[in-house]
Amino acid sequence: MSRDPEEGEGEGKDQDVEARVTQAEAEAYPVEETEYRYLMPREDLLASGVQIGTKVRIKEMRPFIRAVRSDGLSILNLQTIDQRIRTAGLFISRFESGKVVAVSGKEYGKVPIQKFCDHTGAFPVIGRFPPGLFSNPVFSGHISPEVVIVSDPKVDYKAVTEASIVGVPVIGVCDTDNSCGDMDLVIPGNNKGRRALATVFYLLAREILRIRGTIPKEGELPEPVTAFESPVLVEGE
Repeated sequence: MSRDPEEGEGEGKDQDVEARVTQAEAEAYPVEETEYRYLMPREDLLASGVQIGTKVRIKEMRPFIRAVRSDGLSILNLQTIDQRIRTAGLFISRFESGKVVAVSGKEYGKVPIQKFCDHTGAFPVIGRFPPGLFSNPVFSGHISPEVVIVSDPKVDYKAVTEASIVGVPVIGVCDTDNSCGDMDLVIPGNNKGRRALATVFYLLAREILRIRGTIPKEGELPEPVTAFESPVLVEGE
């Protein structure tokens, strides 16, 4: 298996199961913040590393940053991440399932995207994005999405470009190093960590099904969040 070139970005970032809450994060998210009810326990969200950004802070992403760690890594606003997942779920739930296209060219995004589509009925585009998939009606595999969601605008830029050409709204999971000018809705979050991406797409799928009434308002998916995690990449594979 080839290693996703984007996975090496943000050296020093706490990825996967080893994500930990540092002093800076503890100060950014004090325990007494109990008024807000997150989509999953706050401790589980923090442990997933979804709030850990990179050392690069693109102008458009700076409003989503709550603190900076001593090692220079950004800490994204956890409540905003949660709220944007809710907003994205509400927006996506308005569309016919098959008209929602989920795209990921990232190794760590492939399983989360596939599981998201399995549960919501969205159409997955995983791996290489075929040129003309959205924009060329004579392309044999042409599809006409009504909304597109990408796991990383930088990696999935071809999908973003084609969606923009045909006037389709784009939702993107954006890290602090992402330029998000072509995004119609930004879900701020760590889009390089294995557990982080699994958490975002698990919560998004569950929120969509709750809104649609497919599962009860407080219902759960038939699979746990760990089922959305891609295998750990091994150097040299």
